[in-house]
Amino acid sequence: MRRRTKQSRSLTLPLALGSLALGVAFDVARRAYRNSQLFCPSPDPVKSWDPRDYGIPARAVEEHWMETPDDERLYAWYCRSRHPIASLLFCHGNTGNITVSADIIPHLLDAGVNVLIFDYRGFGKSTGRASITGVVEDSLTAAQFHDSIRPAALPSILYGYSLGGAVAGQVITRHPFDALILQSTFTSLTAITRTLYRRVPMHLLAGKLFDTLATVKRLDVPLLVLHGGSDEVVPCSMAHELFDACPAQKQIHVVAGGLHKDLYIRDCDSLVWAVNQFVMELRQPALRAQSL
Repeated sequence: MRRRTKQSRSLTLPLALGSLALGVAFDVARRAYRNSQLFCPSPDPVKSWDPRDYGIPARAVEEHWMETPDDERLYAWYCRSRHPIASLLFCHGNTGNITVSADIIPHLLDAGVNVLIFDYRGFGKSTGRASITGVVEDSLTAAQFHDSIRPAALPSILYGYSLGGAVAGQVITRHPFDALILQSTFTSLTAITRTLYRRVPMHLLAGKLFDTLATVKRLDVPLLVLHGGSDEVVPCSMAHELFDACPAQKQIHVVAGGLHKDLYIRDCDSLVWAVNQFVMELRQPALRAQSL
């Protein structure tokens, strides 16, 4: 009995150390996967750093730098519509920098919306290195900055595109906005990983981060979901899941045949109309209150 006890004790420590090492290795792999797969930043613009090259009038743009609590500097443009009816913070996707999504801005200006678009740390001209915690904190910094420069009488909207929608889902739980717009956004990191890697259990490395579906289930401000009917990255079924889960006022607009990156190219008129009508409905209560 004593020999067996000694043997079992002698095996316990190596097994414990082995389990600990395996756990640490798994956590390292998970972090490496998240950062390598989620973020593809570039310091180079698509065309140039001149907003006019993306159809944004020079008179409409203000260049800004924002300081984060941990001393990173974030590059941003604040673009003003001629006749604004709302002001919007735009969280872009996981690739490139603000110039990848810059061609959307003229359409949002046409919809009567001011736009603050910024680069997360490690993207474009912004300093630092991208990380999951970092991009969320950067977006909170941008949300506070947005409040400081937007016209106070206008509704404040949070707009997230693709991964930016998942980031927006985190931000809106920590900073107040009057509405949320999600374009081509996945329900959760685990779900989209299952979709993209059907034959490999990569979802085990995704963890429980970026659960936008859980956020939407508790949303108490209006939601607009924009998606492509033929999105090759994020299935359109995820847009309907987000829409169905929202208990608040909500709208959904699906662009027939739309892919992940071409919605405003394919049907800008209907998208401008959808955003404009969504914002106008936000303004109705305020307009009625002013008339009393």
